[in-house]
Amino acid sequence: SRRMKKFGRRLYNLLISFPRLVTGFINLVLSISSLVMVVLKRLRHNPGISFSTTIGVVSVLSIVIGVPIFSYWISSEILVEQLTEKSKISNRGLFSLHMYYIDDSKASEMTFETVKSIENYLLQATSRLLDLNTDQVLTETQTRVISWYPDQVRPSLGEDQPWVTMRLTTHAGLPEKAEIVEGTWPKAVISDPDQPIQVAVLESAADTFFLNVGDRFYFGPLNIEIAGIWRPTTHDTTSWYDSPRLAYANSFWVPESVFEGILPKYLDRPHYHTYWYVTINDSDLRFDQAIKYAQGMIRMSGELTAMVPGIIVDYSPLEALEIYLERSLTLSNLFYAVGGPIVILALLFIGLTSTIAVQQYGQETATMRGRGTSWWQVVSLNLIESLILIAIAVPFSLLMGWLSAYGMTRTLSFLNFSSQGSLPFTLQGVKINWILLASGLVMLARFLPTLSISRSSIIQLKQEQSRSTNKPIWQRLYLDFLLLIPGAYAYLTMSGMTEPTQFILDVYNNAVSDEPYRDPLLFVAPALFAMAICLIALRIMPLIFRLLAAIIDRLPSVWSYLAMQQIARRPQEHSSALLLIMISLSFSIYSASSAKTLDKWMYDSTYYQYGADLVVHEYVISSGDPGLGGQSSSSTLSDNDLNVAAYISLEDHLKIPYVIGATRVGKYNGTYSYGVGEDQAVFMGIDRLDFPSTAFYRVDFANQSLGGLMNALGGELNSILVPRWLAEEKGFQIGDHLFISSKILDQTYDREMVVTGYYDYFPSVYPSSKPTFITNLDALFDNPDTVIGYDIWLNLVEDANIDFVMNQIQDTIGREDAVVQIRGNSYTEFQEKMDEPERVGVFGVLNVGFIATGLMPGIGFVLYSFASLRRRFIQLGILQALGLSVAQLIGYLVLEQFLLMGMAIVFGASIGLLVSYLFLPFLQVNAGTG
Repeated sequence: SRRMKKFGRRLYNLLISFPRLVTGFINLVLSISSLVMVVLKRLRHNPGISFSTTIGVVSVLSIVIGVPIFSYWISSEILVEQLTEKSKISNRGLFSLHMYYIDDSKASEMTFETVKSIENYLLQATSRLLDLNTDQVLTETQTRVISWYPDQVRPSLGEDQPWVTMRLTTHAGLPEKAEIVEGTWPKAVISDPDQPIQVAVLESAADTFFLNVGDRFYFGPLNIEIAGIWRPTTHDTTSWYDSPRLAYANSFWVPESVFEGILPKYLDRPHYHTYWYVTINDSDLRFDQAIKYAQGMIRMSGELTAMVPGIIVDYSPLEALEIYLERSLTLSNLFYAVGGPIVILALLFIGLTSTIAVQQYGQETATMRGRGTSWWQVVSLNLIESLILIAIAVPFSLLMGWLSAYGMTRTLSFLNFSSQGSLPFTLQGVKINWILLASGLVMLARFLPTLSISRSSIIQLKQEQSRSTNKPIWQRLYLDFLLLIPGAYAYLTMSGMTEPTQFILDVYNNAVSDEPYRDPLLFVAPALFAMAICLIALRIMPLIFRLLAAIIDRLPSVWSYLAMQQIARRPQEHSSALLLIMISLSFSIYSASSAKTLDKWMYDSTYYQYGADLVVHEYVISSGDPGLGGQSSSSTLSDNDLNVAAYISLEDHLKIPYVIGATRVGKYNGTYSYGVGEDQAVFMGIDRLDFPSTAFYRVDFANQSLGGLMNALGGELNSILVPRWLAEEKGFQIGDHLFISSKILDQTYDREMVVTGYYDYFPSVYPSSKPTFITNLDALFDNPDTVIGYDIWLNLVEDANIDFVMNQIQDTIGREDAVVQIRGNSYTEFQEKMDEPERVGVFGVLNVGFIATGLMPGIGFVLYSFASLRRRFIQLGILQALGLSVAQLIGYLVLEQFLLMGMAIVFGASIGLLVSYLFLPFLQVNAGTG
């Protein structure tokens, strides 16, 4: 047939071409083997370049590996804490599921077969969908609540009154977790249909309802007999969904066979309430599989609903898993945003080493091309070399990635590490796709320099070596100016000069406004801006070098002339090394500045909010509730402050261990008047002599020092400090008189005060519609001995024990009805903020980046200098033969390196300071509102 002939021809052609295919395959293998041998020889003969490139690859992959390890670990720790806390509160399994079904008369009836099918489904679904082992599936079915009547007349009951209301419940595993204290367990099979159904009752329920073994009850034709009284023998979280003393307080237990074969004869729809409780083996959990767990639970819920419409899953770790996934993704994105500049720097370092390698192999490559080597073979050498270097770097990258993550867990502050670390050796969380992407970027960074020489002839190579004519592609395409646009736009957006796009709005909505280290834009925008300015600086440097060359050209020294001509004639030869130094230095300066700013911001914002290390309020409960007594939150006064005799002196506070400073601060609502009308205000009374030694204060809070402000209050008792914005709005001047009225509980105090100073900021004072006036605390009362309603601000030593201080204050007061309430704890809150995972991760990445940005430019510049000297070895010999002395040659080389390094350092430092000046103010945001 025609088909057979066609098939025969194809088979014949295949057999004929098979030897050629085999020969082609062998030639391909031999060609690749030859290329591999050439690459290995290159790597062996250039150990410096090979080693440096490996360091760059390890740096890139370490960030890609270390960031997800740390974010996975910290998110897993938080998830375990959440699940453990939930488990302790609910007294249930750490990773458990609970679902229930309540009978709906409009739906089909729940049967015993359906109950068992769902139980079997849950056993296999946890393994199939979650890949986890199930410890148990606890199934329980209950009837509706039934009114049971005694079969004998009981004098205490009225006519037609039930003795007890109980539901019938079955749970197959109950006898294994309980014991009979009286009687026996009910029989599973009833031989005589006229005999009552045997039931068991909880011991506490039997005592409550006066039930005994042998008691019989009936509900219509259904008769039951109490066969046994039981109590639970185990109370562990995996055995019961609810506490058995509560869950079975209104239940009679019966075997499953009774529910299956007997109850349907007496009760319509006996399966009223059924639940399934699944406990999973915690030791099998792997939180890097959280997405799989969450997806599996969602799918399980859907399949259960399809099996039994109306089934409800009311307890599961799904919500905690979703929070974990969101947090882990947020942390990873944030840390990648912070570590992105380090990756870029490492890629630049790899590009520099590749450029040096290309220059080393330039003449060799051009000779190979001239003798017939194809373009793809030249390119293949580079690709094979990249693959070998990546293969060598991957094991070291895994180790360095874990060490980077371990270093992040031990981070206290910028370049400040603790001596404790709890990260186990694990690679969980590592993303293979991210490693492949990073490897692709490494190959691209090494491949691009090869393109410029892969098609060059020996003549073109010599011309390029004599004088560089082509600008880099990024300069020809003006990519540096294009890169400047997003950084400049982000700055204009954050400074409020322009409206943000929807993308930036989404970034800000996902970040927390009062915690700047959660905002990736604050780290990405400066990096983009700094990179763009560094690239633009490379355009300017050749002009500066030419100007210097023109100046030095008029000097008599030959070696300085040669140095400047070497730099000016081939500016592109130095661009990679200079760019690496400038970007690393600018990143380092901004990283160090931002880290110090974040620490200072966190400390200042916390202490400004409360004013001191510890703020306590002391009173004696005499009436009302121990709260603020209905007063405004701007007031420290409470109805419980009436007992003046219970107050202890500041001297008593100073005797308490750990306390080195104490002062009284009271805030009271009232009004003030300046000519016409009255306005609402808050009066903050302080002890001016004790306040400076206790309270937090910064020199930029006012035009005067804190001592100057306290002296202004000390001029006379009725002195007052007013906010500067209010003074400018109302026209207050020093010496003006204000009439104030403060209402303190049931007393009103009217005073005439004198304006003696202004302030811009004051501890614990936030912008509000009601201005806060600072005055002497005693001035608000008729008698200094009757001052009430104030807080005590305490200054503590480092590593103070807050609980001990609170107990000592309580003992010093010496009354059982005394209450010591913490109103503010800057000391502890600051420590808690120091341990927040976002902050620890950001500072950890900054630390790793700072070390890397200091290491790679140094290695890169040394490598560049060595390669440059190696290329110019013959040139230096010729210069010496022409009459230059060794000292002149050394001066020539030192001046060249000094100018290059000096110019890069000056530009890099200037750019880092510029970026810090522009972007660091956006890290300073309010800590809260008053």
